[in-house]
Amino acid sequence: MRPLLALLPVLLTAQEPGFVVQTRLVFVPTTVQNTQGRPIDGLTEANFKILDNGISQPFSLDTFGTGVARVALVVAVQTSGISASALVTIRRIGAMIQPVITGERGCAGLISFSDSVVVRQTCTKDPDVLSKAFAALSSRSPKEGHLLDGTAEAIKLLEAQPNARRVLLLISETRDRGSEAKLPDVIRQAQAAGVTVYSATYSAFRTGFFAKPEDVQQPRQTRPLPIPSGKPNWDPVAQPIPANTSAQSTDILGGIGELKRLSMDKTTEKLAQATGGAEYPFTKLAGLEKAIQSLGEEIHSQYVIGFIPKEPQPGYHTLTVQVQPGTNLRLRTRPGYWVNATP
Repeated sequence: MRPLLALLPVLLTAQEPGFVVQTRLVFVPTTVQNTQGRPIDGLTEANFKILDNGISQPFSLDTFGTGVARVALVVAVQTSGISASALVTIRRIGAMIQPVITGERGCAGLISFSDSVVVRQTCTKDPDVLSKAFAALSSRSPKEGHLLDGTAEAIKLLEAQPNARRVLLLISETRDRGSEAKLPDVIRQAQAAGVTVYSATYSAFRTGFFAKPEDVQQPRQTRPLPIPSGKPNWDPVAQPIPANTSAQSTDILGGIGELKRLSMDKTTEKLAQATGGAEYPFTKLAGLEKAIQSLGEEIHSQYVIGFIPKEPQPGYHTLTVQVQPGTNLRLRTRPGYWVNATP
């Protein structure tokens, strides 16, 4: 077996009239489970076949046991005012990220999104630094939750992490509230960057009933500092602002509006389906802890296929992964990727 890491420096350039195509090794993390949702161990290259636009590709296969590329994770948390009760739970799980998901070789970052997107912590290997960033999360705008804008910013952070399995975890409601970014554009951005999107989702309306009023407190109300020209919305030190207690109560009347939103397509579900990820709903702390644990188990039990496309034509490439024997198996992987063309 050829280790995937040995293939990482390879770069292909294909010449055609009017454009140059450049493509690197394509990572295809693949989850294989039985009908009960438990991972299937012990599969080898002989059990797999991968098709790129219907064309069989030579590939290498690695698992967590044989050594795979490190995990680069960005957690994007909704910090709308209506999410104040959920943040009581979310602030407590920072210490779980490194031991459960990224491991010592990986790194994790944190961003928040409400009416704006703020980078709280760039990708770090220090679990204490990450825990402090989680503990400092606080709510802002009463209802706005720019989920797609936050996703787009998280993908940019992950693109800066070379030779890594890029994972985005959204902890949010299932639907966007007011982003400028559009879903098809963000999906393409994620697919082009090889980012797998997972989500731990909640209903702001429901979580409000399970939080004690005395617990729904802001550890540190913040307002982002002015952003230097040409730099991301990085907020290492923030200015205190008064707590907005009215935004911390459960919005009973707002629940009526939420009923209408339930009939809309779920943004988080679309992002997960388009990138090979999954969605984990939760209401209480135990549910979120279970979601983090499930994500960690999946990432560390995945089979990671790596290949260099035979025909790297520009545009979208459909991926098909086949597993033998495929009887009574659940297979989930990224459905495709993009090859960019340079004029």
